[in-house]
Amino acid sequence: MYIDWITWSIWLIGFVILVTWIYVPIKEFKRLYKSHKEKDKKATDSA
Repeated sequence: MYIDWITWSIWLIGFVILVTWIYVPIKEFKRLYKSHKEKDKKATDSA
């Protein structure tokens, strides 16, 4: 079977961009959620 390297490399680059586009915001959201939760806990403890 003949593999068209240009087409598959474009698809692979697109897939990597897609995975990065999904992964980075999730990681950022987790970090923000964690810091928000810690700030909320400090406010509750000091009250």
